[in-house]
Amino acid sequence: MTSDIVALVRHQPDISTVIEGMIAFGESLEPYDAGDGAVHLCDSGGRLAVSIETPQLVQVRGELERLLGPELADRVRVPIWWVEVRAAAGVPDAARIARRFADDMVHWQGGTVWAGPPGVEEGP
Repeated sequence: MTSDIVALVRHQPDISTVIEGMIAFGESLEPYDAGDGAVHLCDSGGRLAVSIETPQLVQVRGELERLLGPELADRVRVPIWWVEVRAAAGVPDAARIARRFADDMVHWQGGTVWAGPPGVEEGP
């Protein structure tokens, strides 16, 4: 089972800069262009650990409500950039790396992180 996280950021995401920062601060990652703005992060063993999907600009508040519910939609303003981050199942540290990426993205770009509905596990 994968672990899905969404970074909702105020400014157009600069994914490569965040990844470069993570590597500079000690994460042993190898980024690969997955096409159309998506990026795969492989661990030191060459296994796919995290998939970062192409950022999508959300301009309609109703779309956020539909996807995340009214409570979280009330915490952010549109327009906002939606960045899906998926940690691979069975890869040590994948969930931690995915969460760190999302947290770092929000730290630098502004916004919030959504890690799933309450009561839903993020994976093993």
